[in-house]
Amino acid sequence: MHSLLGYSWAEIASILAIISVLFSGIYWLIRYGAKVLNNAITAGTYPLRQQSQELTNTIKRLNKNFEEEHEKLQRLEQEVEQHDKAIILHEEKIKRLEETK
Repeated sequence: MHSLLGYSWAEIASILAIISVLFSGIYWLIRYGAKVLNNAITAGTYPLRQQSQELTNTIKRLNKNFEEEHEKLQRLEQEVEQHDKAIILHEEKIKRLEETK
């Protein structure tokens, strides 16, 4: 009973140690490879990220400008309405004055 599948306990321990070392090496290689790949992707996409950020900032500025222009346009429309009302009142006064002559 000092063996399993024809191997002694010392041989089984050695085989398990070798297998665990191989798996740890493979695990380390996968992690290291993923880290290197991630760094390469990050470095490669940095200009794209930077341009995307600049584009986002530009769009935000444009939206702010459009909002300001919209507010100015609304104020201008209100002023035009007031002037139209004033012109209508003046025309009515002129008509009344002409009728009284």
